[in-house]
Amino acid sequence: MVDSVAFWNRVAAYNQSTWMLQVVMIVVAAYLTYRVIAQPGPRTDVWMKLFLAIAFAWNGIIVFLFFLRNPVSMYTGTPLFVIVAALFIVDVFTGRTQFRLPDGRWRRGLTIGWVLLVAAYPLLGMPLGHVYPRMLLPLFPCPLTVFSIALVAAAAPRADKKLFVALLPWALMGLPKCFGALDCYEDCVLFAGGVYGLIVLIREWRAMGKRVRRAQPSLAQSGTGESEMI
Repeated sequence: MVDSVAFWNRVAAYNQSTWMLQVVMIVVAAYLTYRVIAQPGPRTDVWMKLFLAIAFAWNGIIVFLFFLRNPVSMYTGTPLFVIVAALFIVDVFTGRTQFRLPDGRWRRGLTIGWVLLVAAYPLLGMPLGHVYPRMLLPLFPCPLTVFSIALVAAAAPRADKKLFVALLPWALMGLPKCFGALDCYEDCVLFAGGVYGLIVLIREWRAMGKRVRRAQPSLAQSGTGESEMI
């Protein structure tokens, strides 16, 4: 197991080695988030999916395997993040997920709230003594996961449920952080984001089941009418 001192030293090494790349990625994420809000559409969907695929692959391979190097990251995080990256690439071609703000006012507010929490990740750690370079920047694996869950949940029901399922395990694994694991209390946001995503996923599954049940009588009546005409 990695203790908290070793963990934060590795976070610092990553931030110091990649700070320019992280700045670029944060700027790109902010621009694409603006497009999701103000200019949703097929082109925005493709750009956001390609960006998220690259970000998850980078975190899953570079961050987990070369910097953090702890068993949970290497043997759980890497496979999950590579799978999520692959699903976003596949979604570029299938178009199942259509990023946009949801229709309901409360869901819009929640979506914007989650995105703001992701942006505030470094600020959340400061009262805990986590200052640069020993801080989690917005596109570190955990805030990236919260950001993606917020986007996919906002897109529901126009979202690939496989993405939901692949994103949730890492988020829900944030629970030990809420009890002091690795001295990373800011990852309570990660666990809360996972709970939110799970609730949205269950609601969508139930809604889909209701739509299917409502459609079945109509299909049956249509079939009966056709047989009578024959």
